[in-house]
Amino acid sequence: MQSFFRLLPFYLFALGWCWAVKDDPFFWDTVQLASKHAHFFYGRHLKWALLPPEIDSGHPPVFGYLLAIVWRFWGYSLPTAHFMMFPFLCLNIWGIYRLASRVTHADWAFWLIPVVFLDPVFAGQSVLVSPDIVLLGFFMLSVEGLLGWKRRQLAIGLLGLVLTSMRGMMCVAGLGIFMAIWFWIERRKWQFWAQGALCFLPAFIFGISFLAWHYHMAGWIGYHTGSTWAPAFKTVGLAGIGRNFLILIWRWLDFGRVGEWMLLGLLWKYSPLKPPKPLIVLWACMVVLLSFSALKYQNLSAHRYFLPAFFLLHLLTFQWIYATVTSPRFKRLIYTVLTILLASGNLWIYPLGVSMDWDSTLAHLPFHPLRARACRFLDAHRIDYKTVGTAFPNINTGVFLQLNEDTRQMSNIQFDYNAYIFVSNVMNEVERLDYRRLEGSWNCIWQEKAGGVFVQIWESPKRKEQAR
Repeated sequence: MQSFFRLLPFYLFALGWCWAVKDDPFFWDTVQLASKHAHFFYGRHLKWALLPPEIDSGHPPVFGYLLAIVWRFWGYSLPTAHFMMFPFLCLNIWGIYRLASRVTHADWAFWLIPVVFLDPVFAGQSVLVSPDIVLLGFFMLSVEGLLGWKRRQLAIGLLGLVLTSMRGMMCVAGLGIFMAIWFWIERRKWQFWAQGALCFLPAFIFGISFLAWHYHMAGWIGYHTGSTWAPAFKTVGLAGIGRNFLILIWRWLDFGRVGEWMLLGLLWKYSPLKPPKPLIVLWACMVVLLSFSALKYQNLSAHRYFLPAFFLLHLLTFQWIYATVTSPRFKRLIYTVLTILLASGNLWIYPLGVSMDWDSTLAHLPFHPLRARACRFLDAHRIDYKTVGTAFPNINTGVFLQLNEDTRQMSNIQFDYNAYIFVSNVMNEVERLDYRRLEGSWNCIWQEKAGGVFVQIWESPKRKEQAR
């Protein structure tokens, strides 16, 4: 109860966080993993069934089913969806505090909460209806249960991971490998097999059962060749692995995280203490497991995929600073600097032509009001959405984005056929050459910018000629 009152300001902050974004549409991959999955079950009156192939990405659709339940009993609306995330944000706050208290001291544990919450990847996901926030919460629950040897809590956390996604299953594998290694180091092999393995049994049973059921019903696991995301699962050769390795390094330096690595470098050089071994081993296990698919396949290296490993890096850094710096004032200063460095990553905007994970930064927030104003412009000029070319994440109906009755949908960009083109720097598929072509002969009839985001509507030169 004492810890609840200590964390109450942070819980209230999370509630305000949900309130601030309660009317924001679904965005990026959450359109599929949350909205479309939930609409499927909601439309079937919560009857469980295999997802249609066009929205089935192989994950257990439990998150979407949960959202459908929330809509069924608390109202079909965007605020309901966003407030569904509140208990999971609280679970993350509790997990951060508990783990920080375990590796340092309860009086200092609060300092880790802003470090994690303002990390652009966590912050960007926290304003969305995102299963990755759920995954991270169950991951923290599992790690805290493992380090404190709370077997029931560990079993619940592991089952939650498996229920969330196939990446959650990978996290379970990483935690199992860590436990086996660490118990072997501490000469507790008998305890691992006699007690620890039982904690993994519920998660193992559900994971195997779901994959077997899905294979029986759909004939595939993970992806199928006809899916829209199949190109991302294309295996790469040696050159591709080298390219993916460089992208992984980029992910670990991106969005302000380079400052954290510089701080770790200073600690390594000047600190008489070395990093805590248990966290190093756990972090290494998670990095290896989560990086395997990113190295092997064409495009499976989004920032959010590494959230558990990013969190462990924060926890490791936090503990190392606590153990090394003796002055409380200097310790607070370092924690503040670390928080500011990570928070500044939310201001990083890549130049045109460089792909950016917009769902992994708060920088994407201005896109929602800009898109709304652009759509009002189209409506005011009675422009048919079918004549407007655009790109991901804008190719969706209002039904899935805003939960309204608008079934209109824009088309894919085809310069020879589109009468209008709706573009934004949020759209990674629109390349620099596309903008040059637009600027060369098309007429920009509407544009606005907010923060680091811009939205433009261009008119085809053929329409200009017809108007003359």
